[in-house]
Amino acid sequence: MEPDVPPFYSLRGKNVLLATDGKPSSEKAMWVAIELSKQLGSKLVVLMVISDKLSDDEKKSQIREAKKKLNAIVDQATDHGVDVTALLEGGSPNETIVFAIERLNAGLLVVGTSEKSRLDRVLIGSVSEHVVRNSPCSVVVVK
Repeated sequence: MEPDVPPFYSLRGKNVLLATDGKPSSEKAMWVAIELSKQLGSKLVVLMVISDKLSDDEKKSQIREAKKKLNAIVDQATDHGVDVTALLEGGSPNETIVFAIERLNAGLLVVGTSEKSRLDRVLIGSVSEHVVRNSPCSVVVVK
């Protein structure tokens, strides 16, 4: 028996949420999110989270960089005909992304992932892995 798989048109009226850290490894995820938004006729919401565990000076620096990166993503999406909104939030990236899904009416989440060593995954964990396990919507993980 085939599983009951919702068709992509069931995502119409919902947003595509791109959760990004702005690193070069997440650029592919940006392009996937832009293309999916175009294909689905969905608004793209780009979310970047600044960790609340940083010092004040580190936060200020990260916020400046994040704003530049978000503006660049907004420009790319707009140039490709996608309705886009960018959000910069503070907190735990793991929890902030998961909680944002429902709040932002996301029907699909797009995240990038980079290759980490097994030790890094054990000691630090992976935001992508946490989000996949806890997301209330489908997640596209882009390598």
